[in-house]
Parts: sequence; C-alpha cells; structure tokens
Amino acid sequence: MRAVTPICLLSLWAAFAPPALADDQPFLTLYMTDVDSQGEREIEQWLGWKTGETGGSYNDFLSRTEFEYGITDNLQGSLYFNYEWDRQHLDTPPFLSDTENSVGVSGEVIWRVLNADFDPIGFALYVEPSWNTDEREVESKLLFQKNFLNDALRCALNINFEDDWDRVDSGWETNSALEFDTGAAYALLPELSAGFEFDNERAFEGLIMGGAAHEQASAFFFGPTIDYEPLPWKITAGAQAQLPWATSPPGNAGAVVSGFEARAERFRMAIRISRDF
Repeated sequence: MRAVTPICLLSLWAAFAPPALADDQPFLTLYMTDVDSQGEREIEQWLGWKTGETGGSYNDFLSRTEFEYGITDNLQGSLYFNYEWDRQHLDTPPFLSDTENSVGVSGEVIWRVLNADFDPIGFALYVEPSWNTDEREVESKLLFQKNFLNDALRCALNINFEDDWDRVDSGWETNSALEFDTGAAYALLPELSAGFEFDNERAFEGLIMGGAAHEQASAFFFGPTIDYEPLPWKITAGAQAQLPWATSPPGNAGAVVSGFEARAERFRMAIRISRDF
C-alpha cells in the first residue's frame, strides 16, 4: 500500500476545512476587505478597555455604536456615535490625576477595489473622519486580504495613517500615527473562528499626512481573537498585550522604559456585538 504523503494530507484537510461566512469580520483592530452587499444594513456595539501605563495607573473605556449600510456591492458607509472616558494617575510626585470624558461622531467609507473571492488578493481603501469635543481625527487605511484552504484561513494586513488635532487651551496640538496591523483567523466551524492579531503602532509629533512629523516611539501588540456568528448576530472578542519590543529614536529620553512605550497602554481588550437587518 502506498504511503500517504504530507501533501495528500494537506490537500484532504483543505478540501474538508469548513468555509468561513462570506462577510464576517473576525478581528477587532483589523479590517477585512469584505463589505456589505448593496442594501444590507447592520448595527454594531463596540466596547473597549485599555489599562496600564509606565509611571502610573491608566484606564480608558470606549463605546462606539455603529450604523452600517451597503451603498453598492463594493462601497460601504457607516456612522458612529462615540463615548470615551479615561483616567490617569501618576505614581511619582506631584501624584497628579486627570479624568476626561468626551462624546463624538465618526463617518466611515470603505471602497473595495479587489475582491478576495475572485481576485488574487482582496484590496480596499478606507477613510474615517472623527470629531469630538476636544479632538479632530482623520484615519486612512490600505486594506489587504488573502484567503487559503477553501477560505477557512483568512489573513489580513492593514496600513493605517492617522492624523490628530487635540485642543490645548486656545490652540491645537498635532499628533499622528503610522500602524502596520496584521492577523490570521481560521474557521473551526462555519460560524466560529479563532485567530490572532499583531500590531506595530508608531507615534509621531506633527502630522504624517500633509505635514512634518517626528517619530517618538514604536510599540508592538499581540493577542488572540474569537468570532462567533449565529446569524443574524455576530460576536467578536479579543485582547492584546504590549510586547517589550518598543523602540524610540535617539534623544527621546523616557519614551521607552524597560522595553515598553511609556505613553501606550500595556493591555487592552474589546468586544463587538452586531446584528444584520
């Protein structure tokens, strides 16, 4: 009897791997290139928590309520209502504490240029302007997606450009970020996926889009995600920890302490619940 080769086993596994649902989003910090079909609607509630910071205590809670609509089969629009509360307390003199909360709105447009189901890769363009009581923000993303094993294994890469204007007294302070976020998710069942996300987030003073920016620090995050979709409901949860791999340009003392970015959270987790209509 001829021995079963590893290639045969891999082919058999791929043939019987359960395909993922067509328009699922198995990540929390990553976007896939899948979008709602024309006329499809979805409402989503996103809750996030960040904690831990060098030299003090830090907690941040974020709530985002989203209304999503498929404008065409390749163009999706969304409107968000946001609420954020955060508190910082320094562990060193003068032991200052600061608590802030804000409300705001965001708009989001995703244009799918290449479809991962029919083209060699999926590719989409993303833009999201945001406004709240003390901040203005514009995010632009390049979204990439590649599926394997009968679509059971989905890999994604997002490149994010973000400019922020923060209100300071009577003026505005500008900051920005450049992020490289990647992840993979595998469909254990058609309605259940498990995966991981790995993010590299680079902080800048100044604006990286249409301005002069100076890098302050680069931080790395890693963690698992799980996605369960008993349609029409979808539930996604995940957590990430900052890895002790942070770097900073020379001359930026205090930006990195013991391998961690000093001004970035050490741990974060989130849950997203949505329903199709």
